[in-house]
Amino acid sequence: MASRMRRKGSTFIQFRKRIPKDVLGKTGGVTLAIPVGGELLHIVIGDRAIEITGSLKTRDPGEAKERQAVALAYLDSVWQSLREGPKRLTQKQIAALAGEAYSGLISSFEDDPGSPDIWKQIVQLHANAMAGDQAERERWFGPSVDQTLATHRLVIDGDSRAALISAIGVSVSLASVRLAQNAGGDYSPDTVVTRFPPLELSKEVKPSQPMPKGSQTITGLAEGWWGEAKAAGRTVSTYDAYSRAARLLSEFLGHDDARAVTADDVIAFKDYRLSQGVGLKTITGGDLPGIRQLYAWGMANRKVSHNPADGVKVAKVKKKRTRDPDFSDQEAVVILSHAFNHKRTGKASEHLSNAKRWIPWLCAYTGARVGEMVQLRKQDIREEDGLWIIKITPEAGTVKDAEYRDVPLHEHLVEMGFPTFVSKASKGYLFMKVFGDTEDAKRSAWRSTKNRVTDFVREVVTDPAVQPNHGWRHRFRTVARDIGMPRDISFAITGHETKDEGDKYGTITNKAKAAALAKYPRYPMGLK
Repeated sequence: MASRMRRKGSTFIQFRKRIPKDVLGKTGGVTLAIPVGGELLHIVIGDRAIEITGSLKTRDPGEAKERQAVALAYLDSVWQSLREGPKRLTQKQIAALAGEAYSGLISSFEDDPGSPDIWKQIVQLHANAMAGDQAERERWFGPSVDQTLATHRLVIDGDSRAALISAIGVSVSLASVRLAQNAGGDYSPDTVVTRFPPLELSKEVKPSQPMPKGSQTITGLAEGWWGEAKAAGRTVSTYDAYSRAARLLSEFLGHDDARAVTADDVIAFKDYRLSQGVGLKTITGGDLPGIRQLYAWGMANRKVSHNPADGVKVAKVKKKRTRDPDFSDQEAVVILSHAFNHKRTGKASEHLSNAKRWIPWLCAYTGARVGEMVQLRKQDIREEDGLWIIKITPEAGTVKDAEYRDVPLHEHLVEMGFPTFVSKASKGYLFMKVFGDTEDAKRSAWRSTKNRVTDFVREVVTDPAVQPNHGWRHRFRTVARDIGMPRDISFAITGHETKDEGDKYGTITNKAKAAALAKYPRYPMGLK
């Protein structure tokens, strides 16, 4: 029999399950990893224990009932495994489980892995752990093993566990090396993942129990929200950020049940992301707002009854600033010379080669975001009243605030032949090749090209304290101030939002923008 109760001194509902008599003599020393609300409740069964008790981490009777059902299903599978004897894993099964740990770590961080230096430090820490004794490896990789085993409700023998800890130690180390490469801009095909076989368990091992009927998934909240948000004009980049936050939260918790997520879960997720070296900007500007917004939508649409992200914050830490955020005069000249002298070689893509040649110059004279320039189409450049105009529009892709703006071409860009380049280009995107007509195909091409341009800039400006994308935006505003460009015109060119109500009256014409840009100093070209 199983029962629910409240432990003295705690408001959380507890569960209690007696150990079946026929396995009592086999449970001593067995390590359990009981799934409870997205967490793993680790319990080592004592030699004289006759029952298992633990917190369901909720005060809600309905949630407690569902969580208890999952916990008891896990325990039943443990008792059955003990009746049959701990499973001995084959070498192939160990390799497959290690592969799951590898893929899980990669999928969590490959889109935005952060600093290469962080991953290099992690690689060294893993190497030190692998060089230690079994106790050290257990301390470092044991939690990953427990989570992997809990996913499949497996109880394994001591020899299998020792082998699996070593295998997962190796796979996690390899994953860290791969993520260090990703962080450095290397997304070449992953040859390591092919070494891991698919997992094949014996028929006696019961699969994980499905989520309770009627449950709302975390990732499903993202899709439901996007169905409405897309119609309301929200950008694809916002959907990418929110859906990524939902996926990462689900992967961290080890389940996708939106109703089972607690504030403690979100706090643990936040702490985990911080421990992995993820920047505060990503967490406070993407992860937490995304989860909070998805649950707010879920509550408004009666998908969930609570918002676990409400009130969860990250302490603000003032970032150390060691230099100005814009490119220096020397850095600007080096980048633009690098672009001017770029030549297509070998099998390099013509679109990408054109991107490396023109995008740094376009950003330098417009203060635009790299992503806005990457998605320029032939039809977005026009001649009007003797002026060449770039139209930065959400029709082409992602534009912050979903508002278009016109930016006249600086005379230097005209003299360099950018309009001629555009006139000779094929219809469609100037700088990216899209394979397919889906939004995913466009986003993939956009992201890939943006990253390659970033890598191209990093070839000559390696200082991590300056951003290859926003460095031009900061520099444009700096130069604009130096030459006395009116702020409202400068903001109209760069697309910055003004808080001055007076700036919002009237229209800033392309003629006014062109006149201001005519005073913007020219950069030297062709330097080697």
